Amino acid sequence: MKPVLQYGLIKERMAALYTDAIRAQVLESAGYRTQILEFINMEHTPKNILIRAIRQGKKKDNGEALRELTEFLGVRPTIMKLLGPEPEGELSPDLPEPI
Repeated sequence: MKPVLQYGLIKERMAALYTDAIRAQVLESAGYRTQILEFINMEHTPKNILIRAIRQGKKKDNGEALRELTEFLGVRPTIMKLLGPEPEGELSPDLPEPI
């Protein structure tokens, strides 16, 4: 991914998309049914994603996939610390602490 992420604008947009996808997955692991929707037309704002979450109670078993994704991206999102599934195995000590 390094050749793609060398461009600041692309890196910023991909980071925003990955962040929203991780947020939705963490909410699902906490028992919410989620949808990612276009909130406002792109001509008005580039940040137009709405995450709609409805508490259902049935938790999604996606902890291992989330851990693998965050390890691959080299991130440790705060939402995982607050709501996320318990990570299986040790997180890489090289990852930054959540902020």
